[in-house]
Amino acid sequence: MFSPDQYELLDFGEGRKLERFGDLIINRPSPPAEFASPTNPDRWSDADLIFERISDQSGEWKAINPLLAENLNPDGSGLSEWPLSFNAQFSFQLKVTPFGHVGVFVEQSQNWLWIADQVARQARRHSGEIRVLNLFAYTGGSTMAAAKAGASVVHVDSAKNVVQWARNNADYSSLGDAPIRWIAEDAMLFCQREAKRGNTYHGIILDPPSYGHGPKGQVWKIQQLPELLELCKQILILESHFI
Repeated sequence: MFSPDQYELLDFGEGRKLERFGDLIINRPSPPAEFASPTNPDRWSDADLIFERISDQSGEWKAINPLLAENLNPDGSGLSEWPLSFNAQFSFQLKVTPFGHVGVFVEQSQNWLWIADQVARQARRHSGEIRVLNLFAYTGGSTMAAAKAGASVVHVDSAKNVVQWARNNADYSSLGDAPIRWIAEDAMLFCQREAKRGNTYHGIILDPPSYGHGPKGQVWKIQQLPELLELCKQILILESHFI
């Protein structure tokens, strides 16, 4: 989990959440909070930034903190990146995006601990390289967790700019020389190719969105998940693996 000085969920309710990332407090939409009521209404005035959604695909940022207002554009550009550390193991360079994201899904932090534990278990069973595939890998939290635990990782995401963001995070976390392959590719297509090549992995990580696009316009829908899982089965080392 993140230490309290790095991340804190301050309050949530009425379809929004109030979070602190380092020193920055952000108020943004949260559908799971739609039917809850804020428990500390006065705290919401502490927000430095507010994100308002204007469509399913985008929204606008507004700076409440006057020190941020001078440089912030509605799409989030102009605001400097800022760091967020996870358990002193690895770090993220956060930035606001037109979609309301900041570059980390903090709810995944428990999974990163589990991934590190699984890599360690595989290392006790095998004397050679532990190979991990991370699909829909975003800004690299799971990739860094696996690499920090000693795995060789293939990081796959369809967005080239997000792959570069993940690579920058690894560099920032002193993992620039770790055995990580950075690939901008459609997850389904990559797994099909790996199956044909006969490549296998001790672990596969995937956190697919409900809908998305590959780098060449390929459409991903969550209804394709059974097909993708079947491909994953073909490239897993079945006698000893995690997924």
